[in-house]
Amino acid sequence: MISKLKGSGPSEPKSGVTATPSDEVIGKGKYKVVRVQPTPNPEAFQFTVTSPVIEEGRTKTFDSADDAEGNPFAEKMFQIFGVQTLFMKGDFVTITKSPTVGWPAIMEKINAVLEGHLTFQESYDEHKEAKSDPLLEEFKKEEFHNYEVAEQNRIIEAVLDKAIRPALANDGGGIQVIAIEGNTVKIHYQGACGSCPSSTSGTLQYIENFLRDNVHSELVVEAG
Repeated sequence: MISKLKGSGPSEPKSGVTATPSDEVIGKGKYKVVRVQPTPNPEAFQFTVTSPVIEEGRTKTFDSADDAEGNPFAEKMFQIFGVQTLFMKGDFVTITKSPTVGWPAIMEKINAVLEGHLTFQESYDEHKEAKSDPLLEEFKKEEFHNYEVAEQNRIIEAVLDKAIRPALANDGGGIQVIAIEGNTVKIHYQGACGSCPSSTSGTLQYIENFLRDNVHSELVVEAG
């Protein structure tokens, strides 16, 4: 995942495979799986469907079966043995599984649930990616600690929107800011990033260095 973040230009699309859902699910739902792509996390795949599954700029995360309660699609997906998390953004759903289950054993079941039960998500994670934030235009790094916590959060969110989140989204993942406590920025990985080996090392270090360069030199980033 860190290789994507280090690139200076747009990420090159990965080679993927066209999904081949079984005949029994064709025509059941609104969405069709058109592409299945690996991510840097071997336990996560990105499933692209025919149209957006959520409002532009929004994300929806289910970190457990308990989170899925009340959402028929997510409940159905978590009934598949081995499914651990769901992350939805744009026209894709990233599914992370347990290492104890092989993809061949569950791929057809996942396709069937996507095509038979996926619906447009009316609820979403709290953060919405902004096109730009005017606060950044007047922001000076040396004055970061003079801002209220709410404004510090706006600044960090805007910086992440500008460079970090697009790269993570290309790999089927995302990032949430959980809290800002002094110089510590606490984050939560979403989707493929959640259990990716590089997320706790290279990617985390890159995000920390990026925020130090663009927000404040003493910031520390912790993933939780």
